[in-house]
Amino acid sequence: QAFQEGCGCVGRGVARQVCRSKRLLRSGRNSLSLPSPVEYLYQLCFLPNIRKERLEPNVKLHIMAIDCCEHVLGALVNVPSSRLTAVASRDKSRSMGSENDVDLIVIGVSRYPVRRLFISQLRRVYPGVPMLILRRLEADQEVQEAVRGEFILSEDPGDKGDLEIVRSLRKVLPIQSCVHVHKEFNYDTVRQILRVISENYIDPDLDLERVARELAVSSALLARILNQQVGVSFRRLLRQIRIEEAKRMLASRQFSVKEVAARVGFTDSHYFSRSFRELTGQSASEYRSQDPIFG
Repeated sequence: QAFQEGCGCVGRGVARQVCRSKRLLRSGRNSLSLPSPVEYLYQLCFLPNIRKERLEPNVKLHIMAIDCCEHVLGALVNVPSSRLTAVASRDKSRSMGSENDVDLIVIGVSRYPVRRLFISQLRRVYPGVPMLILRRLEADQEVQEAVRGEFILSEDPGDKGDLEIVRSLRKVLPIQSCVHVHKEFNYDTVRQILRVISENYIDPDLDLERVARELAVSSALLARILNQQVGVSFRRLLRQIRIEEAKRMLASRQFSVKEVAARVGFTDSHYFSRSFRELTGQSASEYRSQDPIFG
């Protein structure tokens, strides 16, 4: 339907772009790594600089935009000497690329308040890549609602240098606010779920039913919000929060690995060790022994 609308109402130039995108999609060569054909069509037709800059030999900056709306993509495509790859964090079938292929990661405005856990895992995969995290700036009587960018510098800036990347991004910032910065309908419900988990994660018997009782809603509703809208199960969310707390305790070096496992709600220290390695990429003992400041 999107192809038909493009061919029928946006003119010959865009129609030719649409036809070319159809051939690319049939051949399986989606060089932009976009999460859907509709977004690929949008980029190809209305952000033509992406294809042009991707082919130019003087491209110096590869930006990977995660969960960014079309307004943010429209700003990022104007970064000088860059190429843009847009991906969706919930698209499990699509690889985000290796660390050597990405110079900057831009993370779109959070739809739900669970992004800290996602960023923690992303930093493990891309330790040497700087990040620009877009946040929602709440409106008040003096300031309008806006999008604010927060940089996380890389552990090793390499030959490009983080400051050079920041300087390039400054040419397209600030990004104007749009409808996508508004909170999702169940944003506050998810925040309450996180509050209850944060207050009770030490209890090994904490489950979805208990959280539902504290929030006076059905467990089926909470499960549907987490699984279908946020994209994470309660069990996985609880485990991630426990591991994040375990990292903080291990870094203090006040407790042994077994003591930390018990203090964050794990009754089985072996399961804790497997979970810790799965989510952090290293064992709990290795994490505890590293320098708390310099790693």
